[in-house]
Amino acid sequence: MSDQGSELELTVVVPEELLRALAERIAALVHNRDQTIGQPQSPWLDAAAAAAYIDVSRNQLYKLTAANAIPLHRKRHGQGLRFRREELDGWLEAEYETTGWTPTVELSSSADR
Repeated sequence: MSDQGSELELTVVVPEELLRALAERIAALVHNRDQTIGQPQSPWLDAAAAAAYIDVSRNQLYKLTAANAIPLHRKRHGQGLRFRREELDGWLEAEYETTGWTPTVELSSSADR
C-alpha cells in the first residue's frame, strides 16, 4: 500500500457455474457485436444467427422449430426461417427459471488489517 492513499480490497465469491455461464453469454454478445459493427442492427436473425444468439447448435434450433417450441417466422411461399431478437429474449426468459441465487460478498479494507 502506498503512503499517499488508501487501498480497498473487494473479494467476491462466485460459483464456478455462474462464472462459466456469464463468460459464455459475454462471448456470444461480443461475437454478435463484432459481426455487426458499422451496420445497423436488424431485429431479424436467420437460423445461424439465431442459434448463436441463444447459444445452441443449428441442429438443436431446427429441433425446437419442428416442435413449435420457439418463436419463429416463415416465408409465405418458401422455406426461409427468421427469428426476432425480442421474441428470442422473451423465450429465453420463459425457459430459464430464476434461481434466487444471492452472491456472497466479502468486503475487507487494508485499513482493517
